[in-house]
Amino acid sequence: MAGTTGLEPATSAVTVKRQLVTASNQGARMAHFSTLTQLEWTLALLHGATGLRPEEAFGLKWDDIDWLKGQINLRRGWSKGKETSGKNEGSMTEVVMHPALGQALLAWRCESCYSRDTDWVFASRKRKGKIPRSASIAAQDYLRPAAVKAGVIPDGYKGRFGWHNLRHSLATFFAANEVNLPEIQSILRHAKPSTTALYLHWVNAVQLTAQAKFLEAININTAAE
Repeated sequence: MAGTTGLEPATSAVTVKRQLVTASNQGARMAHFSTLTQLEWTLALLHGATGLRPEEAFGLKWDDIDWLKGQINLRRGWSKGKETSGKNEGSMTEVVMHPALGQALLAWRCESCYSRDTDWVFASRKRKGKIPRSASIAAQDYLRPAAVKAGVIPDGYKGRFGWHNLRHSLATFFAANEVNLPEIQSILRHAKPSTTALYLHWVNAVQLTAQAKFLEAININTAAE
């Protein structure tokens, strides 16, 4: 097992819809995510630490990851069984990658049957690596059961819960840990492309620090070189 996560339990119907990650009581929730395979754990960590949209994460190929620069280059999306150009023009850009996150991705690459530069990072074994895994099926079969065991959502919950919830969780976590709004907008690429571009050149160091806070909160060692 590559690791565990620490999502906090919902306290109301509203928080169930957008589950929040906080720094408190993380350890008590971690063991319940042992049901995740290394692939799904890496997916959860990637979504949780970067705020990638599901279509962006599932659209990654290994050569999109720049290990030397410590960044993930978003070049395409994958949604509903086909390749897309992403949510919008501004969403296809570079995303900072902390060394600890890079190590987790490298660990998954070593385990994956599809580790060539041109392979999908989260390739479908059923389809012999020709396409990525289904985001909805991976969430239904792994993420939701793990979230139920962790107390994040109640058993039998009929509402929507999937990879995108981790994106909302990251924004909430950052806000609770004194990361200011412009930095959050830059990390999540919510702002207009012209506004986001203002932060790309000088916020990277700040983004790494912000990402490290999340990784440390779920007991991922961020001291890696």
